[in-house]
Amino acid sequence: MKEKLYNFPQYYDVAFSWDISREIKFFQELFTKYVPFEEKNILEPACGTGRFLVKLPEYGYHITGYDNNPKMLIFAKKRIIDAGLQNIVTVEKKNMKSAKFKIKFDAAINSINSIGYLLSDEDILSHFKNTGESLKSKGIYIVHLACACDHPEFQEKPDDSWILEKEGIKIKTTWLIDKYDIEKKISYQTCKMEIDDHGKQTTLEDHHILRLWFFEDIKSLIRKSEKFKLEAIYDEKHKQISLDTHISGELGNLYYIFKAL
Repeated sequence: MKEKLYNFPQYYDVAFSWDISREIKFFQELFTKYVPFEEKNILEPACGTGRFLVKLPEYGYHITGYDNNPKMLIFAKKRIIDAGLQNIVTVEKKNMKSAKFKIKFDAAINSINSIGYLLSDEDILSHFKNTGESLKSKGIYIVHLACACDHPEFQEKPDDSWILEKEGIKIKTTWLIDKYDIEKKISYQTCKMEIDDHGKQTTLEDHHILRLWFFEDIKSLIRKSEKFKLEAIYDEKHKQISLDTHISGELGNLYYIFKAL
């Protein structure tokens, strides 16, 4: 089927339904370490099906999420209503380039390289500026992404595959980096889902064009935004990495901690 995976939120939600409680506890540790005030109100750009929207309230947080995909929003809103969280969770239709809020949030989170769908420096800068203006001074923005690999043999990585099952739907997801365009700073990637929906077999495949991140670009764009400073970096095992470390894709997905000025 050629229709985009994001138009099948019920499948997308199953494919990414791993337990996020450990990640949330890690976020709590980061809040405690880097935010000098109590954190209650959290912002999530590109909230998708609402995994964090319905989980974070269990830890005492109020959360506002936004996404640009109408079908994702319908799914997330129903999920919020079913969980009885309408009074502490808000979800809106906005895009990362222009989303800005009058309320000042304590912190923001951006998971699994959602920010990568902003391709140009101008759009990324706009996002940083608007998000920075939507955070309290000294609040933090946690951004999860991977930089480009240094070595050609790592550029076309082996398949990253996993299988998850939920409510009678079983999905094998394969995410592959097809190629880099170094000059244009673009990463071409493919996501394939092999779906068993109560015995009905379906395969969905989608091609993604994402920003190809370089550490020097991240530092430069944060500095140019005049809204954040790079405070810290952590790896997937939640261990801190020195800011002097040579950062590349060989280190995997990293958590960047941007502190609002």
